[in-house]
Amino acid sequence: MYTRVILLLVTLITFSISICGAVMTRGTTEQLTEEASTIVIADVVAAEPEWACGGTTIFTYVRLHVTDWLKGSGFPEITVRVEGGEVDGIGLWVEDEPVFREGEEVVVFLKPSEESGVMEVKGLYQGKFSVEDGKVIETGLPLNDFAQKIKRITAKLEMEEK
Repeated sequence: MYTRVILLLVTLITFSISICGAVMTRGTTEQLTEEASTIVIADVVAAEPEWACGGTTIFTYVRLHVTDWLKGSGFPEITVRVEGGEVDGIGLWVEDEPVFREGEEVVVFLKPSEESGVMEVKGLYQGKFSVEDGKVIETGLPLNDFAQKIKRITAKLEMEEK
């Protein structure tokens, strides 16, 4: 009996340590800028959830109309994949994934997925910033100031690479 109690305690402690190891640390604007391949200011045109992986998960494909490129360049429209969404009344919410609303203005730090090449948000929810009335909600900064900060960081990183 004593051995079973000890074994149970060891198992519980081991399990709780692995859960604590999954805590996400807050990334800085500098880290997000360095790690993202693309950073844009964009309007959310559509958010379309779909079943994926043989019906075992849901991905939402978010279409963004780019209004400004802060890092990188490309087409005026980008599709970004996030895990989660709702299909046919069945919803999947994934902790730390960003949520996009149609019509929302956003600043998004992006990178291509290692598996599929589809664009994903770098830093999960930390890589998506909502803009309302010309102000970035998460930072409290005016959008123009936040954009200039990102451009300065990008320019500094490019100089360091040379």
